[in-house]
Amino acid sequence: MSPQSSNTQSHKLSSTENSNKKPRTIYFYSRRKAYASFSNFSRHPVDYGGKTYPTSEHLFHAFKFMEEHPDIAEHIRTYSDSPRDALLQARRHKAEQRKDWFDVNVEVMDTVIYAKFSQHEDIKQELLDTSDAKLVEDSKVDSFWGIGANKQGRNELGKALMRLRARFRQEQEQPQA
Repeated sequence: MSPQSSNTQSHKLSSTENSNKKPRTIYFYSRRKAYASFSNFSRHPVDYGGKTYPTSEHLFHAFKFMEEHPDIAEHIRTYSDSPRDALLQARRHKAEQRKDWFDVNVEVMDTVIYAKFSQHEDIKQELLDTSDAKLVEDSKVDSFWGIGANKQGRNELGKALMRLRARFRQEQEQPQA
């Protein structure tokens, strides 16, 4: 995940108004703007595996080490409350991260954000309230999770959030046991 820089990153909300009625697009990235909770840098603690992680960014990076190097995973969880520090500590230990990380990282992100949004009803509702909007992480420095400087990136975090929104809707539609 990329660090947030509210000075250089912008948040935009646009509606495309034409005869095709395309869904609006919600751009998120800065923790000081609307939809800041969609970022893994948002200050929403996440409980997972009997432990509390200061942010979903911490949990995401801890996953890189949980199986083979639980001591590093714990270090990432406890080193600092700063999500940027979690990112930097994971980079520092990159040689020890699980070898299949790039095969599982999107699935891990789905797990992480499900935990985060399930545990915070307010941001879960904020996500559901986006209706059918396209969600885009407007990161200029990350073309995998965001759209990158050229706006052509993969936007995998935005896609993960849209999958999560659909999952929550499906769960709401299922009868309660």
